[in-house]
Parts: sequence; C-alpha cells; structure tokens
Amino acid sequence: MSEDPTAAERTTVTTISARPTIRVALPQGWARAVLSGIEAALLGWALVVVPTLIAYAAVASNQWLVSTTWEDAFHFASDLWGAALGAQVVSGEVSYRAVPLLFVLVLIGLTKLLLLQGRRFPAAAQWMAVPGFAVTALLLAGGIGTHVRVLGAFPLAIAIPLIAAAWEVALAPHSLELRLEMPRWLSSGVRIGWRASWVLAAYGGLFLLISVIVSWSRIRGIHELLLPTSTIDSTMITLAQVLFIPNAIVWALSWLAGPGFFMGSDALHSPASAPTMPIPAIPLFGATPVSAPGTWVILALVLFGVGVGVFVRLRRGSESLLDDLYQGGIAAVVVAAVYLVTSLGSAVVLGNGRLAFLGPRMSLSALCLFAEVTLGIVLTVALSHPVSVAWARELVGAGKARVHEHRHHEAAAGEVAPVELVPEVPSEDVADEETAGDSLEVTDETQVAENLGDDAEAAQASEEEDATSN
Repeated sequence: MSEDPTAAERTTVTTISARPTIRVALPQGWARAVLSGIEAALLGWALVVVPTLIAYAAVASNQWLVSTTWEDAFHFASDLWGAALGAQVVSGEVSYRAVPLLFVLVLIGLTKLLLLQGRRFPAAAQWMAVPGFAVTALLLAGGIGTHVRVLGAFPLAIAIPLIAAAWEVALAPHSLELRLEMPRWLSSGVRIGWRASWVLAAYGGLFLLISVIVSWSRIRGIHELLLPTSTIDSTMITLAQVLFIPNAIVWALSWLAGPGFFMGSDALHSPASAPTMPIPAIPLFGATPVSAPGTWVILALVLFGVGVGVFVRLRRGSESLLDDLYQGGIAAVVVAAVYLVTSLGSAVVLGNGRLAFLGPRMSLSALCLFAEVTLGIVLTVALSHPVSVAWARELVGAGKARVHEHRHHEAAAGEVAPVELVPEVPSEDVADEETAGDSLEVTDETQVAENLGDDAEAAQASEEEDATSN
C-alpha cells in the first residue's frame, strides 16, 4: 500500500497574532497645560510681591522701618504669598495665619483663563496644570520666604489648579465621554446647589453690608487708630481688607445660622450672645454685632431655603414629588459642603493666647445651615407640588364629607325622638278620629234598622200571598 504523495507534501501554517503593545504616554498638549500652571503661579506671586514693595516704598521713610531693607521687604512679600496659600508665618514664637479667600478665587479664575490656550488639545491634558502650579507656588514660597512653613501651603497649592482644571474639563466640547451618567435629580441637584452657594454668598454679603453701614463710626475709629499718614497707607489698608470680604461673609453666615463665630477664644458672638471684649485693631472687625437680637434670625436662612425650593419647582420641577425632594436635598448638601470648605479657610490666627483662633464654628455652622436650608426647601416643594396639592384636596374633601355626614346624622337623630318621650297632647287628629268613630256607629245602627224593616215587609207580603191562595 503506497502513501499519498500529496499528503506528504501538505504543510500546516500557524499564524501567531502580534502581542498588544501598551504605550504609556502623556496626552498631547501636556506641556501647554504645565506652562499654564507655571504662569498662573508666577502671576499670582507677582500680584502679592508688587503691591507689597509699593507699600514699602511709601512708608520706607518711617522711623520704625529704618532697619528694614528692600531685601527684607522682598522676603516678607514671599512670606505673604505662602500665607495666601494657607501656610503659617512664624515670627519668633508667634504664629500667624490668614487666607484671603478673595485672592484664592482670583487665582482660580486666573488659572482657568490661562488654560483656555489648551482647548485645541485633548481635555485630559489640562490636568497637567496641577503639578505645574503646585511645584512653582511652593518653590516661590519656600525658596524666597524666610518665615513661612511651606507644608501648610500644600493643600491650597493643589486645590487651586485642580478646581481650575476640573472647571475647564467640564466645559470642554470634547469631554462628554468623561462625564458620568447620573440620575436627573442628582445632576440637577448638584447644579442647583452650586448656583445656590453663590446666591447664598451674595445673601450673606447683603447682611455684611448692612452691618458695615450700621457700624461705620466704629470702623472709622479703628481705622484712625492705625495712624495712616497718607492716601497710599489708607488705600493699602482698605485693599487688604477687601481681600478678606469672603471670609467676613462666611463669618456672617455662621452668625445667621445660629452658632456664631469667635472673635477670640473667649468671645463667642452669636444671635444669643454679644460679649464686650477687646478685638484686634482691624477696621472690618468693627462690624461685629454688639447686641444679641435672639435666635429668630435663623429664619433668614429658612427663607433662603424657601427661595431655593421655589426655584426647584418653577425651573427644575418634575411630575414626581420624590424627585423634587431629592433635588432639593442634594442642593442643600452641596450648599453645606461648599460652606464647610470655605469656612476651613476663613479662620484666622493672629498670635497666641486668645487670638489663637478667630473664625466661625465650622462643623456646627455647616450642620445648622444644612438643616435650615433643607427645612425651607422641603416645606416649599412639599406644599407646592401638584401631588401634594391633590392629596390636600382629597383630605379636605374627605374631611368636609365626614363633617357633613356627622351633621346630617345629628339632625336626623334630633327629628326622630323615642315614643315614651313624646308628650300626650290632644290634637285635632285625635278629635277627628273620635268623630269618625261616632259617625261610623250611627251609620251601622241605621243600616241595622233598615235591614229589620225590610225583613218585616217581606214577612207581611208572604202572609198576604198565602191568604189569597186559600
């Protein structure tokens, strides 16, 4: 038996697919984002250093600053840069910490503007601005500053570019694939809460403005105690306080919420207490309330919650009552979270002892603010939603029907009285019945007499017939 030659010549070819190659590379445009972060840090540092040097030039002739040089002023300006990022400045054994929240907002906006140059690149590249800004900012603070603790500036050095990059990525036209799929009530609640946070800031600013107007004489008195010798001095003092207006708004909201704020470790100012204690020589602190009106002022934040609830119903309302309540609840959570974060940066340290902490009662204020805003939102949404209105109408209708039925039952019970309770009063009906009885008896007697007469006539007729027949 011979082998098949074609089978011997047959060959098998095995194709092995190429192994996938994993390449790790930075997104296109990362260098542009890093450069934007570096530029933002340098510009922010310059915004602190330049006014500081101008202020030094204006007061360099003062006898108290004879031993201060331009180099000292330059180092001091870098210390202020670190302080603006949340770091403590230590001089001797005394620590200082004051974060101007308005300047932080300016840095976020500045970084966001510089990131606009990278919109032609993938949105993921914008995150590279975070290390660019953070490294540059920390180097400027720690490398030039002489009294600043750089590690304290690390959180804000990361948070500022992170917020700006997230803002830009969220607005990028090609970043839809990066957005998470969320329920409508969740995404809408987050947006409403974010907008409501800005409205709440304006709301607190209004109360701060009223307090400043009422306390203007005290503010001017404290300003004069600083002995400004020129217009430049007054301008610098005013500009420095303007940077802390958001801090003051956070303090005002803490006061409106009820817990209040500390103007010293032993001086709690709230709607229920107004101690008369020494305050630091800062003109804006003169707007601190000097009287305790009472806890009724928390109604201001409840009314704010009512306004948010009206917005939810008119602009974001749905057919589901639960969805609207969820939206309002998420909005209140966002408002409280934003307040808590800003309150962490609004506290001030101006030394040791009773000045070691000045600021709001953070956690308690955020909790009270959440409860008061939520109360206003829930009341408004629950009372104005069509489902609630329908339920209310049904309940009112059922209540009216039950009351009507009860009244009808009482009226019927009053008309039908028991027999033994009816008085025996002679009436015309009884007299008529007796008269009718008498007439009936007379009729019967007459009819009997007529019947007897007929019988007698019949007997007489029969007798006459018998006689005739005989």
